[in-house]
Formats: sequence, C-alpha cells, structure tokens
Amino acid sequence: MVLSVQKHLTHSLAFKPASNQFLISDAMESIQIKQKLQVLWTALILLSIFFGVELSAGILSHSLSLLADAEHILSDVAALGLALVAIWLSRSISKGTIFGRYRLEVLAALVNGIGLACIAAWIVKEALVRLQSPSPEILGLPMLVTALLGLGVNSFNALYLHGCSHNDLNIRGVFLHILADLVSSVGTVLAAIAVIWLNWTWADGVISLVVAGLIALFAANLVIQSINSLRGKVANIGNGSCLCNLQAEDCSEQQAALRERQQAEKLLFPSLQELI
Repeated sequence: MVLSVQKHLTHSLAFKPASNQFLISDAMESIQIKQKLQVLWTALILLSIFFGVELSAGILSHSLSLLADAEHILSDVAALGLALVAIWLSRSISKGTIFGRYRLEVLAALVNGIGLACIAAWIVKEALVRLQSPSPEILGLPMLVTALLGLGVNSFNALYLHGCSHNDLNIRGVFLHILADLVSSVGTVLAAIAVIWLNWTWADGVISLVVAGLIALFAANLVIQSINSLRGKVANIGNGSCLCNLQAEDCSEQQAALRERQQAEKLLFPSLQELI
C-alpha cells in the first residue's frame, strides 16, 4: 500500500513540470500571436493611406516608378490582409491539428511569393514600353517628394516587421513585400534625382527594371522556402530517453506529443541545408 502511494506521488510530481511546460508554451504562443496581429494591423493602416497618396502623385507626375511602386503597395495591402486572414483561420482550427494550423500560414506565404513574382513581371513589361516610347514630361519634384515619403513609411514598416519575421514564414512573406517596396522607394528617389538635375527621363524606366529584378529575387526565395515546407522535408526524430521520470506509457505519450510539435516546427522553419 505504501509503495503504491509513493509511486502515485512520484508520478504526479514528475508529470506536473511537463504539464506546466505545455501551459507556458500555449501562453507564449498567444502572446506572440497578439504581437503579430498588432504589427500587421499597423503596417496595413499606414500602407493603405500611402497607397492613395502615391497613386495620385504617380498619375500627376507621369512617373512609371511611382505607379509601379503604388501597384506594389496595393499588393502589400493584399498580402497583409492575407496574412491576417491566415492567422485568424489558424487560431480557429483546433489546437490538436498542428500541421493544419501551420501549413495554412505557409500557404499564405506561398501566395505572397507568387504575388511578388507577378508584380515583377508587370513592372518589366511597363518599363520596356516606357523605354521604347519615353514619356514627354515627367514632373521630378512631386516624384521626389512622394518617393521620400514612401521611403520613410517603408523603412518604418520594415523595421517594425523584422522582429517577427525570423521564425514565421507568413510574416516573412509580408516582410519581403515591404523590403521590396523599400528598395523600390530608393530606386524611385534616384530616378527622380536623375530627372530633376540631369533630365534623364529614361532613368525612370531603367530604375523600374532594376527594382523588378530585386523583387523577383525576393519572390523566388519565398516561394522556394514555402514549397519546401509544404513538401514536408522533416528530419527524423530519434527515440531518445524520456525527459521526465514517468511510467513507460506516459513517457511514450509525452514523446509522441513532443515529436508532433517538433515535426510541425520543422515544416514551418526548414533548415538551410534543407532549403539548398
């Protein structure tokens, strides 16, 4: 009888830390989701306002760089909305279906990558048309002011999103959208300077081609990572010793739960060797 009571107490004390560990993990995950939502909503509001400003300035100044950047801003807004929907849907899915929750966000990242590639193709087409038949008049000053404003907005959003983009493909997809927009803003500033001081109207089209190439590189990187995650390149997890002093049945259950969590994380965050 005494041995039975001691065994029960040992089992209870051993299981409690593991239980607390999972509770802490769930609490941390909830905090991270709230942080991601705050970051995404802030970026969405800023970009929605700036889209109207840049589109108007692009039409007024006849600048392809501004119009291309405005088109990219619109895709950023769509990417942010898609990321928010993916997070909302992943929270609605039962916590037991770990693979479904994380793969949903990876799918959102894949769609964002494909969207970036489509934008790059559109910019290339428009830039080639502009180089073949240059616009007779490009207003450099409105172009420069708007580009500098866009540089500030995109820099703020990039810094704001960077902290959440390391271990989340969904956020990384949005971050790469913003980063490509930041590069586009730098190119537009350079094109505006060339138009104002050197009267190089062709610089508008050339800078647009350079920006399109950089956007295509960002898109390829994101699509490759997303596809590798969805293909399920998961490293084998060995049957190591149990981390807590449980009976054989309980130890097996804890190992299975830990193994499932590790597999889900590897689906979302593939290693560099796996990506190569």
